[in-house]
Amino acid sequence: MIPGPVYRPKGVWDLGSAEAAELAKLAETTYRDVNIGLANQFAQFADKNGIDIYQVIEASNSQPYSHIHKPGISVGGHCIPVYPRLYLWNDPQATIVSAAREANLSMPAYAVSFLNEAFSSIAGLNVAVLGAAYRGGVKETAFSGVFDVVASLESLGATVFVHDPLYSDEELSALGLTPYHFGGRIDVAIIHTDHQEYKNLSYEDLSGIKLLVDGRKITQPENWSRILYRVIGSGGFNS
Repeated sequence: MIPGPVYRPKGVWDLGSAEAAELAKLAETTYRDVNIGLANQFAQFADKNGIDIYQVIEASNSQPYSHIHKPGISVGGHCIPVYPRLYLWNDPQATIVSAAREANLSMPAYAVSFLNEAFSSIAGLNVAVLGAAYRGGVKETAFSGVFDVVASLESLGATVFVHDPLYSDEELSALGLTPYHFGGRIDVAIIHTDHQEYKNLSYEDLSGIKLLVDGRKITQPENWSRILYRVIGSGGFNS
């Protein structure tokens, strides 16, 4: 039987105990983290085999029991990266939850690995990370993956700059990030946050760019046809 909608009215639901109410919050958020972790592992498999995972997910989700989330470069915010840890504190044998959390934590470094495929070395390259916020349109960097992306790039010798339309230069600097302005010459850009301001960007907006890595599938592929272009889970470069 296909599950139907919840007909109970919105408001305060009595689950019988504080423990049950707390578990409901942890379960809902942990489910999302596990679902994203599964999507991210599907994306990595698709990349290795030249498959567009977004077409696969769309086809899969045409079935009533399938609700696969989108893959992406990171999972941030106050809830999804945190509550699975709270659940694991109480249920350390929850191997599925633990594996999903590790899978999601690996995604910033995975996105950076595309640079190693494109260049013999990224030491000395200027890289702009587009988006500091953990989510598009939200001015919040709690557990944002931008910090892991920057750290991964710097560990390989790249010079890293960060742009975010919601943050001033002073605010980015206070976060330990070096601000980037459009027009500044770079070699690579990585889209970390799905801000709408990035949707219609093209290679002409980023002087000197040789490669764009889109970690959120927000850009328009036709705008990047003259340079190397890669979307997580798209199956390869310029696809």
